[in-house]
Amino acid sequence: IRAAHIIARYNTSNGGTRSINHFIATGDVTYVEGENTAKGDKLDYDLTANFYFLAGENASVEGPRGKMTATKSITYDAAEDANRKITATGKARFKADDGRIVFGDKLIAHIAADGTLKTLNAYDNTKVITTNGTEATADNLTYVASTALANLVGNVEIIDNENIMRGDKANIDFDREISRIISSPGGKRVSGTITP
Repeated sequence: IRAAHIIARYNTSNGGTRSINHFIATGDVTYVEGENTAKGDKLDYDLTANFYFLAGENASVEGPRGKMTATKSITYDAAEDANRKITATGKARFKADDGRIVFGDKLIAHIAADGTLKTLNAYDNTKVITTNGTEATADNLTYVASTALANLVGNVEIIDNENIMRGDKANIDFDREISRIISSPGGKRVSGTITP
């Protein structure tokens, strides 16, 4: 860990040995653990709970399979090793190692112990950009990595080159680059502009 200022708290065992159980780092913080790097203005890490809170306008957590950024905060909860949870708040952005990008005011990612993305939920002002440049916006988005499918809900708009589709819901298959717009019962009709 590198920072301008670090405060560490210790546990003392019956044998007299001490181990760090909590630390707070402030001022241009960089924390490296294995292949993951966290950066921000402040890092508050509870090692006993395996949970940290990262704050700052340029907060980021980066691993070999992607990078999460936010303008307010990022929390990293590894209490369940096989189902780690990263929550980013404030103009959050996740860029996967394959080039897919997801935006939202709040992102919640669940990842495996090896850093593989399992699911990603995006809330408010969400946007996804596929590897071929297709853009989709919605109120909320859920992405499941095992199926490479994303479900978008609320004020959906998909822009693929000059083609534009709108509706209440949509499904995007990232592997096959196929988008499907769906109208909800009693909701708005599907609309679009298709350019041959």
